[in-house]
Amino acid sequence: MTELFKKFTDGSCTPEEEAFIQKKLNEPVPSEELLLFLKKHWHEIESAPSIDHSTLHRIHHSINLMEQESANKKKRLTLFLSWSRYAAAVLFLFLISAGGWYAINAGMFQKEAFYTVSSLGGRSSSVELPDGSQVWLNGESSVVYSSRYGAGNRLIRLQGEAFFKVETNKKAPFIVQANDIEVRALGTSFNVDVYSKEKPARVTLEEGSIQITHAGESMLLKPGEQAIIGRNGIELSQVDAQLFTSWHTGNLVFKNETLKVITERLGRIYSVDFIFETADLQGFRYRGSVSFDNSILKALEMLQLSTGIRYEIQGNKILLKK
Repeated sequence: MTELFKKFTDGSCTPEEEAFIQKKLNEPVPSEELLLFLKKHWHEIESAPSIDHSTLHRIHHSINLMEQESANKKKRLTLFLSWSRYAAAVLFLFLISAGGWYAINAGMFQKEAFYTVSSLGGRSSSVELPDGSQVWLNGESSVVYSSRYGAGNRLIRLQGEAFFKVETNKKAPFIVQANDIEVRALGTSFNVDVYSKEKPARVTLEEGSIQITHAGESMLLKPGEQAIIGRNGIELSQVDAQLFTSWHTGNLVFKNETLKVITERLGRIYSVDFIFETADLQGFRYRGSVSFDNSILKALEMLQLSTGIRYEIQGNKILLKK
């Protein structure tokens, strides 16, 4: 395995060997043996020519979880041995009682830790939570959740933008906190966009139902509704949810959308800044879709054909002209 891994990092694998390594790296739950091996050779895998950043990020997150779980196990074992010296009989009676069973399963003996999952600029990523709920993060976004997630609470803190597909659990509502907004759900799929405190936040419901709370005001959303949360409170409107949720599938869908909105979304995906030569260009409209598999040049060519704009690339800045 060591020799095969070295061949992978220096790009000398055969197609069959590379396919085998990639399969191992892309397993949803890599084995502990593989994670320990990758941790030891982390610098080599970072420089591997055929590995992408989303795979690196997911592996790094798995290694962090493994290390945290290992540390928790050691702490619990130390605590148990210490107590057993002085109160073995009392501890035994406590553990066989219903109250002891509940305390262990609720995580009362575990020190709470917090896990952070982030996406890089220009890249999206995803994570599956312990209860099976899934989170897709848009570029430059992050979520934080507790090691006690699922034990009576399912609380997530968000920065940026994320799409959530939530497993149903009536005993533990799924809660997203973002800035001063709280979104509460039981089982549903929805999108939360809180990239900037300067602009209104948007919560778009695809399936199920959710409750939004902001500044003492609460509102229930139905599928196809969007809440815009700003200085004037919560405003509700009917939208095509696909326009705001399709990004998590690797596509952006636009239906007669303004160039201002389109460039904001493209900027997040490709990690570039758009500059308009004249303000009226921001009102140009476009109908179509952009795949993340395409380069920024391909996206710009599609916009040029549809709107007649011209573009000029200056480093990571793109100037749009008539």
